[in-house]
Amino acid sequence: MNYDHEGHGGHGSGDESACSMQMLFNWDTEKLCIVFTWWRVNNIGFLILSCFIVILLATSYELLKLLSRKYDSKIQASSHLRLQEGRDANSEEVSTQNIQSHLIRITYAQQLVRTLIHTAQVFLSFFLMLIFMTYNGFMMISVIIGAAIGYLIFANRILDSGSKLCH
Repeated sequence: MNYDHEGHGGHGSGDESACSMQMLFNWDTEKLCIVFTWWRVNNIGFLILSCFIVILLATSYELLKLLSRKYDSKIQASSHLRLQEGRDANSEEVSTQNIQSHLIRITYAQQLVRTLIHTAQVFLSFFLMLIFMTYNGFMMISVIIGAAIGYLIFANRILDSGSKLCH
């Protein structure tokens, strides 16, 4: 199924402003619009550039996941430090088990930062889904390559024997 739509808002007419909106898997290298009418691939050079952009977007999704984990670890570390300082000040013994099971209260500012990171992740994931839904093989492969590169670079934590992530 192939629909050709003319550009809107005076973008011109004819083949240059048309977007191929395939609803089937394809390898189109021309008339491919990626999410927006202005992100239009009309030649192999812009296709390659678009592939690199998509790879960077998918890689940055993994970066956001890492930032979220690191920020949560930072909150936990500061909470444990405050608990340890309180223990030293009160000269009370607090077991390691109590420190590990301690419920952490976070500030509004910390939750706001966590929310912003999460919102960026959700936005980027839906944006990547829309790119994937162009059904274009080049774009699909670019998303997958970007996810793989991002995971390789940003998810490089070592698992210990207890299956917990080591920092």
